[in-house]
Amino acid sequence: MKNIILFTLLVSAFINPTFGDDKVFPQPGNPYYNFREAKSQLIDQQLEDELSRRFDGTRELHTLKSIIANPVVNRCASKLIRVFKSELGLKEQRDVEEAILALRLNDSLDDIAVGILIKFSKADSLISHPIAHNDLTPEQEKKALDIFQKESVALKSNEACREDSYRSLVSKLLSESLKYKKNLKRINKLALEKELITPALFKEIEKFRSHKVHEWPKTLSIYANGLDSLAKRFPDRKKEAASIITNGGKIRFKASLRQSLHERFNSTQIVLLSNVVKDLKKRFESKDINIHINYVEQESEIISLSPMEKFRFILKLLRKELALLNNGTLLGGQQATYMDVITASYEVGYISATEIEQLASLEEIWNPKKTTKEKVMFWVKTFGGVASVLLPPPFGFVSVMAIMLIDQQITEAPVDPDADYNLL
Repeated sequence: MKNIILFTLLVSAFINPTFGDDKVFPQPGNPYYNFREAKSQLIDQQLEDELSRRFDGTRELHTLKSIIANPVVNRCASKLIRVFKSELGLKEQRDVEEAILALRLNDSLDDIAVGILIKFSKADSLISHPIAHNDLTPEQEKKALDIFQKESVALKSNEACREDSYRSLVSKLLSESLKYKKNLKRINKLALEKELITPALFKEIEKFRSHKVHEWPKTLSIYANGLDSLAKRFPDRKKEAASIITNGGKIRFKASLRQSLHERFNSTQIVLLSNVVKDLKKRFESKDINIHINYVEQESEIISLSPMEKFRFILKLLRKELALLNNGTLLGGQQATYMDVITASYEVGYISATEIEQLASLEEIWNPKKTTKEKVMFWVKTFGGVASVLLPPPFGFVSVMAIMLIDQQITEAPVDPDADYNLL
C-alpha cells in the first residue's frame, strides 16, 4: 500500500486538476478514458452542478485521476475502491459514488467502468444468508476442497485481483458439478475450517458470494483487457460522442447500447460484428454489381444490377451474414441484432458519430406509435427509389441503417435456420 500511495503522489504532481482542459485521448495508463460516449446517463444536470462545485479544480480530483492512471491498481475494482477510500478518507457509500462520478464527469471514466466500480463498491457489505445448503456427499466435499486448495494460492495473493480469483474458483467448481452452485457458502465454510483461507479472506469472499460477483457479466479487468485489445487493433480512432449510444436518445433501453454490447460480447466478437458494416459500406461504395452467366462453349453474359437492385442485393447479403453469425458458434450463443452491429461499428470507428446522430434524428423510425408499415412508408418517402443509392455519404449509408432497423422491428434477430439463404 505504501508503494501505491508513493506512486499516486508522484503521478499526481504531473496531472492538471481541472475538469475540462485536459480531455486529451488517450490518457497514459488509463484504459477507461471516455472517448466514445456522450453525456453520462448516470449524471443529471443537478448532480453535474453538485459534482462540479465539489471537485472542479480540487486536490481530490487531482488524486483520483492519478489513482485511475496507476496500472498497479486500476485493473481491479476492489483495489481501486480500497485506494479511493484510504487516500481520500471516504467513509460513506455516497462519498465513494460521488468520487467515481467526478471521474466520469471529467471523462477519466466511461459509463461502463463507472457502473462496474459503483456496483462493486456496494458489494462491500455482507448480505445475510443464514441457511447454508449442505447436500454434498463426502466425496463431493473432498473434490470441492481439492479445487479450493489449488485456487487458494491466487485468492491469497495480493498481486492478483481478488474478485477475478474468486470468479475463477467458482468457475472451476461449477465446471466440476453444477450442484456446487447452491453450496458455495458451505464450501467456503469448509475451506475456513480446513484453514485453506483466513477468517478475513472468508469474510471477503462471502461478500463476493452474497452479491453474486461470480454471475456479473464482466469485472473491471475483463473490461480493461477488451478495451486494450480494441485500442491495439484500431489505434487511429478519434474522440467522438453519440448520445444514442450512451443514453438511447429516442430509443429506450434498460442499459445503454454500448453497455449492452460490452456485457454480451468480447472484443473479438465486437470486431466480427463491426466487420459486417465494414463490408456493407465497402459494397455500398462499389461502382457496380454484376451477375455473370457462363455458358458451355458460348460467350459469357454479364448483367449489371440497377442501383435499386444493387441496394436490395447488398441488404440481403447483410441479412445473410448476420444470420450466419447468429447461427454459428463465434458469438458464443449470444444473438446479435442490427443495433448491436451498428454499435460495434461505432465502437471501432467504422461508423462516425455524425452518421449515428443522423440516424437518431429520424424520429419516425423510433416512434413506437407508428406501425411497421408507416415506418417503411416513411423510409420510402425519405430515401426511396434510386435516389437512396445516389445520395452522397453519409446520407446513403444512413438510409441503409434505417431500413436495417425497420427490418429488426419485424424480426428481433434475423436468424434463418435454413443454410440455403436466398440472395436473389
